[in-house]
Amino acid sequence: MRLSLTHRYNIFSYGVIVFCFFIVLRLFQIQVLNSARYKAQAREQQWSEYHLSARRGNIYTSDGYPVALSETTYNLILNRREIDSSVNIFSELSKYIDPAKLDKKTISELSSDKRNWINIAQGITWSEKEAFEESEIVNKRKAFSFLPSYSRYYPEKNMLSNVLGFVGKDKLSNDIGYYGIEQYYDGDLRGQPGLLIQERSASGDPILWGGVDRIDSIDGSDLYLTIDHYVQFLVESKLKAGVEKYGARSGTVIVIEPSTGHVIGMANYPNFDPKDYQNADSMDVLNRAISTTYEPGSVMKGITMSAAIDLGIVSPSTIYNDNGPKVFSGHKVDNWDGKHHGEETMIEVLQHSNNLGAAWVGTKIGGKALMEYFEDFSMGAYTNIDLDGEETGILYKNFPLKDIELVNASFGQGVATTPMQIAVAFSAIANDGILMKPMVVSKIITNKKETIIKPVIGNRPISKKTADIMVDMLTQAVEGGEAKFFVSKKYKIAGKTGTAQIAVKGGYDKTKTNATFVGFFPTYKNFVMLVKLEEPTSPSGYSAETAVPLWMDIAEKLAGYYGILPDKI
Repeated sequence: MRLSLTHRYNIFSYGVIVFCFFIVLRLFQIQVLNSARYKAQAREQQWSEYHLSARRGNIYTSDGYPVALSETTYNLILNRREIDSSVNIFSELSKYIDPAKLDKKTISELSSDKRNWINIAQGITWSEKEAFEESEIVNKRKAFSFLPSYSRYYPEKNMLSNVLGFVGKDKLSNDIGYYGIEQYYDGDLRGQPGLLIQERSASGDPILWGGVDRIDSIDGSDLYLTIDHYVQFLVESKLKAGVEKYGARSGTVIVIEPSTGHVIGMANYPNFDPKDYQNADSMDVLNRAISTTYEPGSVMKGITMSAAIDLGIVSPSTIYNDNGPKVFSGHKVDNWDGKHHGEETMIEVLQHSNNLGAAWVGTKIGGKALMEYFEDFSMGAYTNIDLDGEETGILYKNFPLKDIELVNASFGQGVATTPMQIAVAFSAIANDGILMKPMVVSKIITNKKETIIKPVIGNRPISKKTADIMVDMLTQAVEGGEAKFFVSKKYKIAGKTGTAQIAVKGGYDKTKTNATFVGFFPTYKNFVMLVKLEEPTSPSGYSAETAVPLWMDIAEKLAGYYGILPDKI
């Protein structure tokens, strides 16, 4: 039966309406529901985005020597549409560019990468860029382009490496600081990257007269250190020679200004090249001055004696009768050399580095009070130095202490400190009893604006009167003690030796020691210096024969540099 004209018209009209409905629905989906996605796809096809690297801030010593700089390098950008798929890109580029700088994974996955412009190499030098541009690579000008960037450069190589740290990459391949100053001040140094957005043709080429949006990068801040270039060079070179001369595994030197807390020299050996950190030993990357703890031994007798003097328990002339070894908690305790001296003053206890005398003083103080003084002197907690990677050390926390714990702590065993904590503690003695927070950065320059970082006063562990007494006692301890054969003939020295057996599971290794000497010029107090040698062997493991002569060698050079006049008549 044939449909009437009107009926056929109605069917056609309904069909048109349904068709239009689906067209409108599809447009609604595209323009409203999925507009963001399609806009993004259109933008992806029509515009290229390039991240503009920010210059990482430079780092200078206090006297203006650059120790970390950002040099201009280049990223290599590949236009995937312009490269012949038969070309072995990695092999070709390796002829002109260091293969380690090429992103081998990204290059191997180019066939499945939907992006047109892809970053395939970073850190390319000017000479590598020139070599590439003079090459015979087919279609290189359309297929490749160079985008300026920055790479970290350390002009002094290994010098200050443990203090500076290094710059590596995060998961997104952005520069990031690791260890030391580079990590602690990463937020100041890194700056803010910029963005270049450029219109391009259907083939992916930039349109000469197309639109360009640019957000400029902001340079990172420059840092000026408290560290003096000459002092740093001196302590690094002397420490290296000392580690080799005395057959030590490693060594640390800290030079700190007690009145400000400014670290003017900090060296570790072995160290590493921060530009080649991937090949460095993990221990050599650590700043042993703040990141490793050890039982410091007899240097702690200076802190124990400070506490006893401050509490009024003893005076320099108080007598202890050293008449033989003692037993505490079932453990025999004796002097380091097995010798006994009869009646001794507290000055002589320090001179002879008498374990039993220090133990007697410790029992007079009491365990809780002694640990509180140790804490006041910065031990068992962060010194809050502005470096990443600081350790806190270990003090006894459970009271009352066993007798053996108390006496061992009195002469520096059973507790653990960092070398920096010992240097800070003796700096407080040299600074009238006032402890200053140690610091390595003195000035930050952001967009030509200077921010001076002022010294920070910590607490006062002992009174000025106690500090004055201790300076005199420590001077006599050096002049008449086990280090007397190596002391300066021109300068008075206040300080304390420490030779400590190394703790191992179940006790101590009697064949290995850590040797420490910390001291200062009592007349001038320009600086406090700590020298620590790990496991010295030649001529012995004793501090008096290893750390002390190295300390004296460096100190006399520093005296000349600072114009310190001899004070021995």
